[in-house]
Amino acid sequence: MLGKLIKYDFKAMCHSMLPIFLATIALTALFSLMVKLNIEEGLIFTIFTFLFMTALFGSMFATVFFAVSRFTKGLLKNEGYLSFSLPVDTATHIAAKVINALIWGMMEGFLLIVCFIIMGLFMGSVEDVREFFSEMFRAFGLIEKDVLFAALKVQLYVVLEMISSTCLIYAAFAIAHMFDKYKKLIIVAFFVVVSTLRSSLLNLVMSGIRFEKPFNNIFWYLIPVFFAALYSVITWYILDRKLNLE
Repeated sequence: MLGKLIKYDFKAMCHSMLPIFLATIALTALFSLMVKLNIEEGLIFTIFTFLFMTALFGSMFATVFFAVSRFTKGLLKNEGYLSFSLPVDTATHIAAKVINALIWGMMEGFLLIVCFIIMGLFMGSVEDVREFFSEMFRAFGLIEKDVLFAALKVQLYVVLEMISSTCLIYAAFAIAHMFDKYKKLIIVAFFVVVSTLRSSLLNLVMSGIRFEKPFNNIFWYLIPVFFAALYSVITWYILDRKLNLE
């Protein structure tokens, strides 16, 4: 059943996200081509630059927006009646939403990599693209003999942080749903309080500890796992014990 729930949410987001992704790739190619041809002045270049930047940042915003929309519509609004009438427990519903958001978040990350590669190939060469990613790894202390292994470590951390962030957003909306008024204010306040507490906790734990190469220390991978579990428990408790769809 988990697979069917993920498939349903994935299809629902496809209708909105695929056109945005394709438009972003197309605008990246057109913008890079104009730079390659030294067309860097005039109204047309300004318009394409604006469209390119809007598409690039807009795709990231859209990924988050539609993932949150699937959560709220599917579990907190009228569609929730159908969702909770299925023979599926609350934890499975939450897991499906988190996994769907993770899939699209990873696709967004892949989209950005594709855009960087397109820009690199238009404006430089394959060697320039390789050097760009090597510099990124070097900045995070990830100079490894096996570059693929270094990339996998970064990807693992990014995935864990994405899961943690997704669970945080869902917990915020679940908490706000319990109130009749000031829901947006409650969401913002929850983000501020949780972010402050997390930063304070990390500063306390890391005081006196030096991590020269953070991605080589298992502690950095346990942080998002711990907070993702905490946020998920909060969301599960509200949806399973306190949810009111009336």
